[in-house]
Amino acid sequence: MLRLAWRNVWRNRRRSLINVAAMGFGLAAIMFGQSLMRSLQGQLVEKSTGSITGHLQVQERRSEEPKMPDRFIKNPKPVEAAASADPRVLVEEGRIHMTGLISTPATSVGVLICAVSPDKERVVTDMSRYVTTGTYLRDGTKDLYLGEKLARRLDLRLGEKAVLMAQAADGSMGADVFRLVGIFKTGSESFDGQIAYVPLKPFQELLGRPGQVNNVVLKLKDIDDADAVRDRLESRLKDQPVKVLTWKNIDHEILGVQAFQDAILDIVLIVVFGVVALGILNTQLMSLFERVREFGVLMAVGARPRWVMRLIVTESALLGAVGTAFGAAAGAALIAHFGRTGLHLPVGDAFSYFLPFPAVIYMRPSWGAHALACAAVFAVAILAALPPALRAGRLKPAEALRHV
Repeated sequence: MLRLAWRNVWRNRRRSLINVAAMGFGLAAIMFGQSLMRSLQGQLVEKSTGSITGHLQVQERRSEEPKMPDRFIKNPKPVEAAASADPRVLVEEGRIHMTGLISTPATSVGVLICAVSPDKERVVTDMSRYVTTGTYLRDGTKDLYLGEKLARRLDLRLGEKAVLMAQAADGSMGADVFRLVGIFKTGSESFDGQIAYVPLKPFQELLGRPGQVNNVVLKLKDIDDADAVRDRLESRLKDQPVKVLTWKNIDHEILGVQAFQDAILDIVLIVVFGVVALGILNTQLMSLFERVREFGVLMAVGARPRWVMRLIVTESALLGAVGTAFGAAAGAALIAHFGRTGLHLPVGDAFSYFLPFPAVIYMRPSWGAHALACAAVFAVAILAALPPALRAGRLKPAEALRHV
């Protein structure tokens, strides 16, 4: 059966090669699309968690807005101790994120003030890597680290001072002088024009909140452990007035973007599968019309309709196997190439307002999705052969022998 089916597949070599190419390039396109979407989503999560969010955050239980916690953790030491005791946590850091005002002789600008522990912040985020002029923050000093666009708006240069103002613990307006030590450029409108970084301790003094933070951020060794680490921290901190959030709870917009991209990819997959199915169906129907007399002879000498049906399905399965193998090889080669060289796309412009996002996407294989696509293409090749096989099974030998 297999030998006969294989010979029949290649009796019309050109038509079979066209179908193999259609399946192969279709499958390669599917794998490329899957890899592109997964790579884009992966880099989006990496840049979001690696720029400001972190993998997990511990916030005061009554804080309503996860992106901008409005309540302070008065004693973060139990939180930091519980986090550092988990071997899956790479580093934990207490921070303060709040809105404030920067004032210079030229102008005043409202900003998001990020008060951080510089040494730990280097590990939690990659903001220290965007320095273009000067240096990054130093712990315990009244240093100021601004984006290029914000520094231009303030007409502030390296070494010059600016006044930071924010609402203190007693409700008054706290203020202190900080010196600009570094300027960064990420390419993001929000980061370069609206965020100011200062060391944590001087800012706590400015607010009259010694030792207090409004979020404790955690960076994990593996982001996939986020849910498990959250569950463990929640159980260990159940007596503390805090809540534990993963990046999914904070950057829930990213989940919406991922769902939208997955929906688009599903539509593309359905279209490609439809094209593959129509190609196989057309091939088998043409083969059936050309071989009606041949099937009549086979039935006349004793071949049963089921045997003829199995032969057609086997031919389609072989064609599908060859096309799937070709497509898988082509798709893997394409993904490997762009995994090394990167794919230049203008996606950075789309996300640049919200995040520092690169213009180069490095493709990553998604083997689970690729295997499912290969299986689906092979299944479509077999299913597309069923209508011709059923039609062949209903042929009457006497009528088939008279077919010209």
